[in-house]
Amino acid sequence: MTELYRSAEIAGSTEAVTHAGWHPGARLRAGTANGRLLAYHDSGVEAECIFREGERTLFNIMSTGYGRDTTESGFAVWSSRPGVLGAIDTGVSRVEVADADGVVVQADIVDHTFAVDVDLGPEPRTVDEVFAPWDPPELTVRVYAEGDTLRYEGPLLTS
Repeated sequence: MTELYRSAEIAGSTEAVTHAGWHPGARLRAGTANGRLLAYHDSGVEAECIFREGERTLFNIMSTGYGRDTTESGFAVWSSRPGVLGAIDTGVSRVEVADADGVVVQADIVDHTFAVDVDLGPEPRTVDEVFAPWDPPELTVRVYAEGDTLRYEGPLLTS
């Protein structure tokens, strides 16, 4: 599926990409050799594909889906660093993230997924850094329902 996706991305359109029930979701750093892509299967399986230039694509596959509850806020974060990827409820029309200075970044939405490329600090590079305590930056997410009605406003990430 990722080979089909990358070929379609180079050709200019990933909208029709599918492979045996797999579909691409939102993507961080689209059009580059690096980044991350959410994917989902018709059966409910969900995955994150990690692209690194010159390396094989890595997959984090959740056989029962990520299972995060979106009932209250309309969104759920699946993974972060770099950027943030996650799920949104049906009916969510827009997701935006504001930093402490008020700079707003619009999330890309594809089907029931979103991706927003915001600065979360340096990525961990060693095993010690991966497992070290991390204090996420103060970011506010605003989730809008159809008709551009504010559904939720609050912290994007929690420690």
